[in-house]
Amino acid sequence: MTHPPDPEHVQPFLREVHYPVSKKELVDLAEERGADSEVLRAVRIVPDRTYENQQEINEEVELGS
Repeated sequence: MTHPPDPEHVQPFLREVHYPVSKKELVDLAEERGADSEVLRAVRIVPDRTYENQQEINEEVELGS
């Protein structure tokens, strides 16, 4: 059984994101920047929409866990 993604672990990656950003852009950025498996999993589970800020993504990561 895998552990849920930790929003605290994802936050450093999100500080470098330019908003608004789509889910696809988040996933692409994470892959390009060599994000670890926990960050990749976290961005892959968020709903497919545009995010206006880091808080919106954090909330979705928490809901998806």
